[in-house]
Amino acid sequence: MPPVTTDPPSCATSPGAGLGDEDPRSTLERVLRGQEERRRQHQIELAEARNALAQLHGEAMGSGSPIARLTVEVAPSLIRSLLDTTTGMVRNHVISPFVGAALDAQMRAHSQEVISGGRPKRALYHASTLDDPRSRERLLEWAGKGETQRIGSAVDTEFCVFGSAAVVAVERWGDPASDYVVIREPMLITVFATLFDLAWETAYPIRPMGADGAADGPLLDLLSRGLKDEAIARHLGWSLRTVRRRVARLMDGVGARTRFQLGAEAGHTGRLESGRLESGRPPSPAGPTAYRAQLGGRNDSR
Repeated sequence: MPPVTTDPPSCATSPGAGLGDEDPRSTLERVLRGQEERRRQHQIELAEARNALAQLHGEAMGSGSPIARLTVEVAPSLIRSLLDTTTGMVRNHVISPFVGAALDAQMRAHSQEVISGGRPKRALYHASTLDDPRSRERLLEWAGKGETQRIGSAVDTEFCVFGSAAVVAVERWGDPASDYVVIREPMLITVFATLFDLAWETAYPIRPMGADGAADGPLLDLLSRGLKDEAIARHLGWSLRTVRRRVARLMDGVGARTRFQLGAEAGHTGRLESGRLESGRPPSPAGPTAYRAQLGGRNDSR
């Protein structure tokens, strides 16, 4: 009896035949059949993912536990859904900009598109982020899309608050590589939002760097002269949305409640001449060196 082999059948018609020896019609049929099978399998996987998301939403909104578990694989899809269907401030409490859910290129691009479109977002990063060149580049990338950023030494876990609708947090406190939980209980959402806001108030604003930050000088100058957003947009050659986004980011960075306060603060501290925004609470003498370097060594008291 001849030996039995489990090797897949060869596409060639004879041992010495190459791809060019196969009948073109057979080649097309074989390739199309393979593509159809892959497409069918992809549709099955998408259907399974949609079903899993529906179950997670149902569990989180049900009368049972207010917290539903998420795997690392499913979390990006839910985060995308929350970005697209919720409103209000996005508060992101981050240990590392490279570890966690929704950080692949496609999801990151979608998130940045949402933020660039006007969705307000604050991100509080751990102070050590500034010690890593790659992390600084990633923060600059997000800042260019409209994210308002601060750093703090007490950022010890990861979570993201989507308006007043939901919180996505790591399942194990302080471990960004763990699975996730989604929280929809209003009281717990308020607790996380309050925790973020308290940490935000005592954190240090990150001044804009690079080309994006350099452009803040002319913007602040025009604001101090009382120009309206439309006039500033025409003068600088920016879109009206870009002007409003940057003004909102700068006001949030210095804690200004009005455009007048922003212009007065910038003029008072000489930031119009420097072309950079160096606002925020000063680092304590015992604070990380990165604070002093990032904030230009300023020691203003507020």
